[in-house]
Amino acid sequence: MTRARRVLTIALILIVAGAPIAVVRVRAALDHAHELGKLVKCSCGGCEQSAGTCYHVGGAFSGPCDLAKTMIKEIQGHLDKGVSDDQVIKAMIAEYGPGAYVEPPKTGFGLVAWVMPSLYLFAGAVLVVFVIGRWRKRGVTAEAAAHDRATISPELLERARATARKATEE
Repeated sequence: MTRARRVLTIALILIVAGAPIAVVRVRAALDHAHELGKLVKCSCGGCEQSAGTCYHVGGAFSGPCDLAKTMIKEIQGHLDKGVSDDQVIKAMIAEYGPGAYVEPPKTGFGLVAWVMPSLYLFAGAVLVVFVIGRWRKRGVTAEAAAHDRATISPELLERARATARKATEE
């Protein structure tokens, strides 16, 4: 075997051995772009999913829409430049607007969306306690009013029973 042939064989072995590592690196980078894509809403208008999970099922088209693919490529482009995850998300929001947030930010006006469910739960619990308290008071007063009323006379009761028997005999 000649020297050139040995060098070519070693180079080929190194390429074949290193290819899976390169594929894993590329795949990991693409997975990271998809993970960041899950934080940005797809703006295609055909779904309400994130760009990382936008899949249109059924019909002639099944898979991520063109806009979701473009958004993932943009995210990957930012990552390739060495931009941090927060900066990538900020760049996507700057380009697609605040409607591109999958979940509202936990600062500023977006904080209202995080706080309101807790406030609604607290207000609902207070309302339930208030209503149950009113029902309990009303139940006590209704029982007290029933005891205060005059009892039904035996003659009136007998007349009602006779009318009921007559009505059911016919």
